[in-house]
Amino acid sequence: MRKHLLLGAVGSALMFCSLAATAQDRPFYLHGTLGQGTINDSRFVDDDNDTALGIRFGWRFLPWLAVEAGYGQLGDFQTNCGGEVCPAVVFPEFEYESIELGLNARVPFGESKVFGIARAGLHEFDVGFGGSETEPYYGVGVGYAFNDRFSVSLDWDRYETSVSRFDVDRLGLGLEVAF
Repeated sequence: MRKHLLLGAVGSALMFCSLAATAQDRPFYLHGTLGQGTINDSRFVDDDNDTALGIRFGWRFLPWLAVEAGYGQLGDFQTNCGGEVCPAVVFPEFEYESIELGLNARVPFGESKVFGIARAGLHEFDVGFGGSETEPYYGVGVGYAFNDRFSVSLDWDRYETSVSRFDVDRLGLGLEVAF
């Protein structure tokens, strides 16, 4: 009996989500971000800042909540151990790339066209050697909707890695197109 109730509840929730999505005029969006990636611990890299970009595809199944998938190029960083911790050898360049899947909450501030953003999920990152790992990412932002189709935002995202000193922050300007 409990299985039938659970199945009915899940089915009803899915139907509600699909009805909410079809009620919106433009439930899908493409969000591009261009900004700067900064590695968390600059003691082991020559330059801790680099150009970072990202693109996300999302489905806003509720007016305030979306699921999104994306790709991010978070920067290229040349390691430099400096002889303090390890011997003086040439280390490879980290090329941070991330594939992400998560949720995006978007809440308007009153009746204005300004809105707040919160996002979180998992990303699989690859630094160009040693394989890839899956870790959490999260971020916040503030934006302005020109109309129901176009909006801009200022976004901050943190991409965690298995070694916390190599976490990457991305601060960028985003452009979103809904369709």
